[in-house]
Amino acid sequence: MNNKNWQIKNLSKLVFGCEPLGGTDWGDFDVDKIEEAIRYSLDLGVNFFDTANVYGLGLSESRLSKILGSKRFDLFIATKGGISWERTHGRALTKINLEPSHIKKSVEDSLNRLRLESIPLYYIHWPDANIDMSETFEMLMLLKEQGKIQHIGCSNFNLDQLKDANKITSIDFLQIPINIMIGLPSQNLLSYCKEHEVNIVAYNVLASGLLSGKYDENSKFNSNDRRSRLESFSEKNMEENLNKLKKLTEASEARGLTIIEHSLKWIFEDESIQFAITGIKNKQQIEQNFLALTTN
Repeated sequence: MNNKNWQIKNLSKLVFGCEPLGGTDWGDFDVDKIEEAIRYSLDLGVNFFDTANVYGLGLSESRLSKILGSKRFDLFIATKGGISWERTHGRALTKINLEPSHIKKSVEDSLNRLRLESIPLYYIHWPDANIDMSETFEMLMLLKEQGKIQHIGCSNFNLDQLKDANKITSIDFLQIPINIMIGLPSQNLLSYCKEHEVNIVAYNVLASGLLSGKYDENSKFNSNDRRSRLESFSEKNMEENLNKLKKLTEASEARGLTIIEHSLKWIFEDESIQFAITGIKNKQQIEQNFLALTTN
């Protein structure tokens, strides 16, 4: 099967998130364990993979391509661009860059790293509220006409920004953070996406791990883990979030579910959300996540 023939209706609702494959910002990781999880997810029928050029500064894309091998042609791979970076001895310096020339080069670089002739889905990773983004999406439209990308998506865009982009070229996917702790996006956004056939892809569905039930007020994170910097894990917010988590855990137990299953079912059972990304570091995580999709 050639990936150019993919239809959205055939995609798995569970999306394999490949940010940990970049090797940064999520603590310790093992590439072999992620590879095992990817191979197991294929056996389960997962066919939608999500990455970005900035994850590991290209490493996530190249590692994903190597792990998938020739199977990459049979899968729906989404990547993102619109961020430029400068390597340093510590964390790379990144900034939003939506210049058309940068987008063109980013798409070509991702094609090379993924070893594809055409990227099934390409997102603009972050909007820039300070510029007119029309030229950015005109470039994406041109790249789509050239066959280098097949579907265009927006990530982290609000409703007005999505509307502006959709005036330039057809937007097929919107990726935004959604989880049971923060609730659904506005009804206006949901209605617009339904009317204009924009597929909603939820990310951060386990609230950066809070909804895994593994962390409490005593949890500590190293500098290579973004949770050491996230506001939701800060001392001032942790108490409130743990109180929310306690109530959600009680609700999940009443259903005979784990907190992970309960949180994911909340996503999977909502018809306004077409897909959900879970960042995966090992086989056990994909097993847990898939169980929430398949059990009553």
